[in-house]
Amino acid sequence: MKSFPTTSRLRPSITIVFVCVWLALMGILVKDRYRPAAAVDATAARISAVESEDWFTIRIKGAYAGFGRSRQMRSEDRWVLQDEVNISLNIQGQTKPVRIAGEAVVDDDFRLVSFSMRVNSGIISFEQTGRMEGRDLLLSIPESKGGGTKRIRLYERPRISRSLGLPVPLTGLQVGDEFTMPIFDPLDGTKSEAEITVLEKADIEVAGKKVEGWRVRAAFRSMQLSVWIDGEGRLLKGVMPLGITVTRSSKTEISQRMPGVKDLPEMTSLAAVPLEGALPPPSTLDRLVLDVLSVGDVGIPTVPHRQEYSAKRLNIRREAPPHATYALPFRDRSMEADLAASRFIRSDHPDIVAKAGEIVGTETNPVAAARRINEWVHNHLKKVPTPSLPDAVTILQSGEGDCNEHAVLAAALARAVGLPARVALGLVFMEDAFYYHAWVEYWAGASWFTGDPLMNQLPVDPSHVTLLYGDVDKHVNVLNYLGRLKLRVVKAF
Repeated sequence: MKSFPTTSRLRPSITIVFVCVWLALMGILVKDRYRPAAAVDATAARISAVESEDWFTIRIKGAYAGFGRSRQMRSEDRWVLQDEVNISLNIQGQTKPVRIAGEAVVDDDFRLVSFSMRVNSGIISFEQTGRMEGRDLLLSIPESKGGGTKRIRLYERPRISRSLGLPVPLTGLQVGDEFTMPIFDPLDGTKSEAEITVLEKADIEVAGKKVEGWRVRAAFRSMQLSVWIDGEGRLLKGVMPLGITVTRSSKTEISQRMPGVKDLPEMTSLAAVPLEGALPPPSTLDRLVLDVLSVGDVGIPTVPHRQEYSAKRLNIRREAPPHATYALPFRDRSMEADLAASRFIRSDHPDIVAKAGEIVGTETNPVAAARRINEWVHNHLKKVPTPSLPDAVTILQSGEGDCNEHAVLAAALARAVGLPARVALGLVFMEDAFYYHAWVEYWAGASWFTGDPLMNQLPVDPSHVTLLYGDVDKHVNVLNYLGRLKLRVVKAF
């Protein structure tokens, strides 16, 4: 039997990306009147307003992993859209069930009236509801999860997306059609463009039968999706990142397969970044030089206090001990974004504020305060792979999680005492390869300095490679790196 991973080997960061992929597909579409004039509105094709219920099998690298269901039902003068994903993930030898469910009420033009979504992976769960009031979208969190409502002003009532298939069920497609759809993300209120292209009309085999369908490519939020739909705009097959395929099936077939979830590929190993050459123990490193072997430039950032990247060469040095130049709380508006509460880094919640005050006490040195927070999170969170969306209040309540939970809670506690903090997502070396990982950067006054609450490091060792910064909803952008990175050791000393 495979033993449970130790703290130094816990590396399930990529599982949150998997969850974010599904939630990105369950996002909301907004018709933004200020979009470029060249954008084509997908409603030039006809919305397929038919009642339907479809079942799907989900596979990861060919292994059966779970099922999905998509329903479209008429209710008086409105439509009710329901999407559900039930899947099992192999995270470091442990099978973790995840359920993602969403329901939306829309009008005849598929414009949003209200919606709810829920992610449940056992102990940790994420919930959110929303409803329209005129042009305002009101997002709410249940009282059991700390409560709270956010109001977002929109130009128009948005259209709801679907987690299975195209964002809106369309008919009347033609080969060569290109649609640009602004996508609104209800998790953080941001928008990004989705580019949809109709590639061909061809037969596809579904459940042993050939069915005529349209092959469509969709690209957004660093994701490339291939989707086959039928004449009513309903999903026949979808190919997603991480080797995930979704295929139209039946309830009977799924019930027969459900007991057979086995031999699932290990999720973090699927996304491991291979390394040419050997590394000494990371704790002994002062400098690490790596060549980035990739097709095209993957856009690795230069981080002044520790990391330089140029011409596909990555040079990482051990950080100098941080030096504080101010006393807490930090009041300069230049760091407003890294002090503000967000949907997941809920630094303004009374429970987070109280715990942060308890941990930091009367300490006003930001470096000393960061060290206290880093160590407290390391000592008080049980190290458990957690495929869910880490909300700081829920993490504090549950007392467990992986690198994402550690980083989000530490950032929230820091911001609560006026210490600017941001979550970094990148790679860390463990045993034989680099794996996706999350940690924290704190503000000393003249520069940032790093801390890894999972590994109890402050600063982090040079085997940490920074790829991007951002709240939990931004982690899906790591898909831009999946399958494209390979590293080679040039120097390590």
